[in-house]
Amino acid sequence: MKIKFSLLTLPIVTVALVQSSTTVIADDLAQMISPVSQPVIFEDPRHSTELRPIFVHHELQDDFVTGGGDVQVYALQARFKLTDDLSLIAVKDGIVDLNPSAVVPSDTGIADIAAGLKYSFFKCDTAIATAGLTYEIPLGDEDILQGQGDGMFNPFLSAGAVQGNWNFMGHTGYRIRVDDADSSFFDLNAHVSYKVDNFYPLVELGLNHVTNSGNRLPIADEGQDYFNFGAANSAGENLISMSVGARYRLADNIDVGAAYQFPLEREEGSNVLDWRITADMIIRFSLV
Repeated sequence: MKIKFSLLTLPIVTVALVQSSTTVIADDLAQMISPVSQPVIFEDPRHSTELRPIFVHHELQDDFVTGGGDVQVYALQARFKLTDDLSLIAVKDGIVDLNPSAVVPSDTGIADIAAGLKYSFFKCDTAIATAGLTYEIPLGDEDILQGQGDGMFNPFLSAGAVQGNWNFMGHTGYRIRVDDADSSFFDLNAHVSYKVDNFYPLVELGLNHVTNSGNRLPIADEGQDYFNFGAANSAGENLISMSVGARYRLADNIDVGAAYQFPLEREEGSNVLDWRITADMIIRFSLV
């Protein structure tokens, strides 16, 4: 309970620390918002120095190998704008609370850490395109299915555009295993939102496609975005999901968001996701 309390109060403390450092992204893309769902593998193409506390509640389908159950994630992403076109990004970390209904006991532990760089190779008044690379370091606890294998590289492309009050964003990446015991993934994500003053209703779509299966577990369902089970029967399987939600701009430098995510098909290969709620806060500031 002490861990959860400190992480849940982190957004309040962070806002207090940066209240005097309000900084707006100084270009015509400032009205855009970041995606909410699949935060580890859906990167905003823009650049800013920011902290992003994240909470995820994920329900497992009853047909999953655990017989159902749930997972909570308490994480803090960080980004540091090095230049107008280059940022250092830390996209995965935090505390994972794993509560399966069967197979293994409930446990809480530390997640793997993923970080890297992103660089914008195109930018105009209404659009931006960015390439990046992260590496996931297997430093987490094995009891919560982290800290296994030799990590993963994730080269990605991300792009965004503004058309009136409409915002569009897309992302694709390939999570490349280093250890054959892990699986590899191709990811494709899309975001559409509409600006109504400071309120942004949004819809997002996600595809997680297993390109190479691992050899750690004899199952067909892989771990979507946060886990790599090394599922031996997962090659070619897809998890296609939709998220509906909204963001609200509390201040020029503070956004909050929430989204409800669910699979668009329920069959072998997608049983890891019954439904998920993701909530976050993004606080942008200047260190200069």
